[in-house]
Amino acid sequence: MTQRSPEEYFRQHDFGSEAATGGGGEFTAAERAFMQKYLGVEEGDILRRIGIDPSRAGAAGAAADGAVGVPGIDDEAEALDARLRREPVLQMVGFFLGAQEFAVPTEAVQEVIKFSTPTRLPAAPSFVAGIVNLRGRVTPLVRLRELLDVPHGDDGGYGGGEGAGSAGGEDKFIIVCRRRGLQMGMMIERVHTMYRVPQQDIDWAIESHLGVSVDFVSGLLKAGERLVSIVSVDKILDCVLKR
Repeated sequence: MTQRSPEEYFRQHDFGSEAATGGGGEFTAAERAFMQKYLGVEEGDILRRIGIDPSRAGAAGAAADGAVGVPGIDDEAEALDARLRREPVLQMVGFFLGAQEFAVPTEAVQEVIKFSTPTRLPAAPSFVAGIVNLRGRVTPLVRLRELLDVPHGDDGGYGGGEGAGSAGGEDKFIIVCRRRGLQMGMMIERVHTMYRVPQQDIDWAIESHLGVSVDFVSGLLKAGERLVSIVSVDKILDCVLKR
């Protein structure tokens, strides 16, 4: 397994260009499902508040209640996690929440940006902090700490080891992912490093994993003596759209 600094990795990958593609235009089925579920009758006012033209919404109500059965949403269910298991070498973004390190596959990542205060959605569950306008797309921000059961000030049992975040730290960055038609931001404390991991250094059998909610973890990355939980972007997206 090799490691690179985030700066080295992002210099070699033009995430800004990728993230800019598809900005504006009509809403996707996933975006319409999200807006119908969480914006409701205030949709127009909320969209205008974040600088998006509500007329783009079209028939937002045409999306089925929730996300189940909406074309373009369920089509790729579990595709990413399944594909990762077949790749000989994987690239991951390592990041911290408190003293606990997690990783997310770069295949799902568009960019990492500084935290931006979202517009709150009264109808949304507590793990959805709100939405932001990122290059013309409705982008929900997810409180990853809450989904992964990592409280503020938690030391993760590591006692502030090498690379650990400071106890009680705030979420200062957003990992922007785009999957199945929805752009989503995961709130994190800070990026740690970039991993290039051979398949044999990943354990996909996570039933015995303790310390975080395994509902949103797809595997474990072996980084020296440590085990780093791999976050499943698809499972988080399912939770956002179907909760």
